[in-house]
Amino acid sequence: MIHRLLFPVALAAATCAAGQEKSTDAHPSSEARIQTLAAEIDSIISAKLTDLDQKPRPGIDDHAFARRAHLDLAGRIPTLPELTTFIADPSPEKRSILISDLLASKGYNSHFYNYWADLLRLKTIGDQLHHGGNFSQAIKSAVRENKPYDDMARELVGAKGRLYEKGNGFAGFKAREVMHLDRLANTTKTFLGLGIDCAQCHDHPFDDWTQKEFYQLAAFTSQVNLRVDPPAAVEKAQFAKIRKALKQEDFDTWIVYRESIRMKFANIEGTGTGYQRLPHDYQYNDGEAHEVLPAKVLFGDTPKLPYKITRKAVQMVTNHRFTGPNINSQARFAEWLASPDNAMFNKTTVNRLWHWVMGSELVGALGGLEISSEGKHPELTAKMISILKTLDYDVRAFFEVLLNTRAYQSRALSVGPEAPEYVLDGPLERRMTAQITWDSMLSLLVADPDKYVPTQFFYDGFTHFNEKTRDWSATDFETFSRKANLTRAGLYQRAHKEAKARNPHPGQPFERRASESEFVAHGSNPFYLEISKLFGASTRELLDGANTDPSIPQVLYLMNGKPETGLIGGDSALNRRMKNAAPSKTLDVLWLSIFNRPITPAERALAKKSGQTPNGIQDLTWALLNANEFRFVR
Repeated sequence: MIHRLLFPVALAAATCAAGQEKSTDAHPSSEARIQTLAAEIDSIISAKLTDLDQKPRPGIDDHAFARRAHLDLAGRIPTLPELTTFIADPSPEKRSILISDLLASKGYNSHFYNYWADLLRLKTIGDQLHHGGNFSQAIKSAVRENKPYDDMARELVGAKGRLYEKGNGFAGFKAREVMHLDRLANTTKTFLGLGIDCAQCHDHPFDDWTQKEFYQLAAFTSQVNLRVDPPAAVEKAQFAKIRKALKQEDFDTWIVYRESIRMKFANIEGTGTGYQRLPHDYQYNDGEAHEVLPAKVLFGDTPKLPYKITRKAVQMVTNHRFTGPNINSQARFAEWLASPDNAMFNKTTVNRLWHWVMGSELVGALGGLEISSEGKHPELTAKMISILKTLDYDVRAFFEVLLNTRAYQSRALSVGPEAPEYVLDGPLERRMTAQITWDSMLSLLVADPDKYVPTQFFYDGFTHFNEKTRDWSATDFETFSRKANLTRAGLYQRAHKEAKARNPHPGQPFERRASESEFVAHGSNPFYLEISKLFGASTRELLDGANTDPSIPQVLYLMNGKPETGLIGGDSALNRRMKNAAPSKTLDVLWLSIFNRPITPAERALAKKSGQTPNGIQDLTWALLNANEFRFVR
């Protein structure tokens, strides 16, 4: 074990020079247009560098490009066959071809799902009866069909209806936050980049947002709530009597009755009244406690709403919970938020997409923009917004343009004390996320890491049971609950088991991408879940909650973790490829598989000292997996 601990140090010295030298269908778009837009970006960046008298970064070779493109678009390193096929391609257009192929791959679907799942803080919340499965499937479907970014935002913000109805998964976005004021604050930060959270309780201490402005904005989504039980009239007429009787008879029978009904009826009810009352403890001079406010946006023109009742009439109602009838004001809010004329939506979108592949903030902090934010290079920000709008918010086409730029295909910058003034001229070095770490290990464990990325809807227990009980009456639910002899947990287990039988084979846990490791009927992936906790995957409690900071537990896990142990000593794709290679090519296979570049003479000489016995190769594999060159996106 001693030489295992020392080898990465020697390897780092040997590879330092090498690291410096080599550090569903997409939207139809003409290659000429893509290249023209990419050239426009490069021209703006080149002019900025000239103004600053800053030298442009050197380009990267094909090995570095293949690795980077796979990491940024497919969320994993390339497999050895993928890499060698690309390197052997004599076409001068092969980089553009690879970008297009990756954007149309299942690997991209898996990776960009992770973007949305983290951004929307997708998770199961048991006490609120919000299982994340249907929401997860809706996101996967949207990514597969390349739903435009603005349509995605519009549909999420305007979502309504039953949570577990197949095809209505976006309702889960509303169920994620029970309190509609909290939901509004997070929606604003997610899609407009504005942190207005503080104004929910008081005038913002640092920005210009007031509490009154927050409540005026909240009026668009007033009375949009999660209701887990049947509508009040239906509950009273059909379910209440049976519910009361069962509760007196047997707790488990009653709880199964309650939960099974909720799996059918849980829904987002209300569409927005367009009015919101100020809180009971409002303390500023521009309003009074319980005062009724009409909807008003934070900036720009407020959409006209089809009010059915006047503000004065609402104000006269003594029930302070009353804010008028629903008029679908949330739909008008969604249209305003995702409008091509909404500057903050555009700036936030290009800021997030740029950061996803370049690692830097184009406009500013992801969830902390201001109305005046334009970034350190306003002309570049304006150009990226123009391109986004030209492409009709097609994310794949946007990435295709960005990855075809000379800027993207330049050497990654490691930001340190002596970083240049301008860092938007290429990618930043950054550690792999937890998802990329697992998925890159998977690329070494199995021959086809994308094999079990689904291309269709997968049922979970909730969507299955919702469909199963579509035509059930109250007495059908009663009969089921009495005969089932289940607990609450048992109900969920049975539902997931039945759902699993409807789905295609999902693969074994160690064969699944990170995107297929949660919210699924076939069970979680314990190998990925270990890595997700240790390597900073977002808990999805807070927006942008992931981190890639190193830690001692990570080091210990990489030294002793189960996935790595299986990869090094088991029947992994990597080991099979080395075994099938000529003895003189074993080291070449190892380096190309893990670092995705050829081994250097200095590395070969150092590696031979450890011997090419099975144990020696295992030690080399361990050392490469623990080297920074593997763990960083460069």
